[in-house]
Amino acid sequence: MTLRFGLVGYGYHGKAAVTPSFYLKDAVGVELKAICDANADAVAAIERPVEKYTSVDEMLAKAPIDAVYVAVGMEYHSQVAIAALKAGKHVICEKPMAQTLDQCKEMVATAKANNRILAINFETRYSQKIQLVKRWINERRFGRIDAIHFDNLWDGHKNFGPVAERRARLLAVAGGLDCGVHELDQARFFLGGNWTTVHAVGAWFGEPFNPPPHIGIIGVMDNGPMVTLNASLGFASQIEPRPMVDNLVVAGNEGVAVLRTDVLAHHTVAELSSRTLCEKVEFTTTGHASDIALLLSEVAKVAANGPDTPHFFASGEDGYQAQFAMELANREAQENRVK
Repeated sequence: MTLRFGLVGYGYHGKAAVTPSFYLKDAVGVELKAICDANADAVAAIERPVEKYTSVDEMLAKAPIDAVYVAVGMEYHSQVAIAALKAGKHVICEKPMAQTLDQCKEMVATAKANNRILAINFETRYSQKIQLVKRWINERRFGRIDAIHFDNLWDGHKNFGPVAERRARLLAVAGGLDCGVHELDQARFFLGGNWTTVHAVGAWFGEPFNPPPHIGIIGVMDNGPMVTLNASLGFASQIEPRPMVDNLVVAGNEGVAVLRTDVLAHHTVAELSSRTLCEKVEFTTTGHASDIALLLSEVAKVAANGPDTPHFFASGEDGYQAQFAMELANREAQENRVK
């Protein structure tokens, strides 16, 4: 069985990451049948063998699709996702899930009412390094985990290059957590639980955005662990090659794992020091499309075999929890500005 998709949103991410993912070898059991974007010129320029639309309603009514991938701006996520779910389509929605928690709740309720899959694209769950940490946790290498620390800092093509305008749009609705929300999800992916407390401060680097382009978070989940996150889309400017900091520490009473990314080479070294295992693993960072392909394949598998099929992808409830933490953090950060 092949799950046939329509993609809504053919902007930078939809064109550069989502569309190519359908054509990778790991995208098993899926096919891209249609692409929709409000920009008629962008649609006319599509060279893929797909049906082309400028109206979501028309695509839902006419295209031979079973599922919709929502890659429009966050301010339109809930509108498009709910229309697709009501039309009987499974949905994969880009992160952050929506603009408000009420919109997230409506998306989850609509998926449930129509017995459809609602998956949120936290594709970093599929990255090699996150899967490695998840394996170490499942093998109980850490004992009781009391703290997780993340650094996710990059420039987002700050103030230069062809996607500077895109960065401005992302910052306007989610701030530095447009990307940092992945780490908020990873903490729950590792350990489960829900957020109870989230505190934050923001830094602006002289830019006029709200929420802040750089944020520091301390949070606690109801199953105990403390989580810290430094997230940024304002890390550097006018530097080539563009720097990237993507580090992770998992600390337990029987082991510690440290994952460090080479700032310029995008190369990660993961080291575990545990009572039961010492291990060092190295990775070369892969692009978005590789991880999205694995997400697509798992959604297709669950659609074919039923909701009890084991999978890693984030549900609508997972998306809601990430949104909950993000909203608390951004609200408090704006109240605690670094002058």
